[in-house]
Amino acid sequence: MLFKYLPKERVDVLENLKIRFSPLRSLNDPFESLPLIDIEDKVETAVEDLLKELDQIWERTPISERTPENKQLLEENRQAVYDGARSAMEPSVVGQGLMDIISDNLGVLSLSRSNTSLLMWSHYTGSSTGYVIAFDESHDFFRQHDLKGNIVRPRPVIYTEKRSYVSEKHHNWYQKLLCEKPLEWAYEEEERLFLTHIDKNSSIGKDEYEMDIILTSFPKEAISSVYLGYNCSPDTQKKIEAAFR
Repeated sequence: MLFKYLPKERVDVLENLKIRFSPLRSLNDPFESLPLIDIEDKVETAVEDLLKELDQIWERTPISERTPENKQLLEENRQAVYDGARSAMEPSVVGQGLMDIISDNLGVLSLSRSNTSLLMWSHYTGSSTGYVIAFDESHDFFRQHDLKGNIVRPRPVIYTEKRSYVSEKHHNWYQKLLCEKPLEWAYEEEERLFLTHIDKNSSIGKDEYEMDIILTSFPKEAISSVYLGYNCSPDTQKKIEAAFR
């Protein structure tokens, strides 16, 4: 069973059977959209190729123009190329570039393995004035397809003390890139379901991060049960009961 904590203002999730797969930039950890991607091997190769091109330019330069001043200019350019390439391929810069590419095309449904976290009841249901949906993770809704047609199941988030560097050498680089958070979030026991087919034409507005709010339909049969917060008002309870019938 997987659980979704929701505030009382989001009874529409049950009423309309639609839920948001959030862009990475809209998630609650500030480093979600700032991965550190290590491409050190490629950096060295790219820099060497660039410097070789400069050397070849010098070799093709007429003898009359191979002055000490031009040689000095070449050396200055070599250093500028080296510094520029290293800067452009810093792990944080590469990570930012990747997020610019995938953030608009990848949605995340954040769920929890627990429905008894007092912190989550407090943080995500408006001090228990909201509710929790219990989803049956064996339902086909939790077998989404990625861009290659492969079935994607919910993935557990790994909690770490340090931000990881992601490299293609890691056999689980996908997990490290999209499913790691600081240890402080471990109480959430989070699982993530990813959606790659997001229809931007269905946007109903923008969130506080200026990202599109796009709701995705889910089948009522995927819901196992609903838990009400102990501070849930009679009015909210009636709305939830009416929607869940």
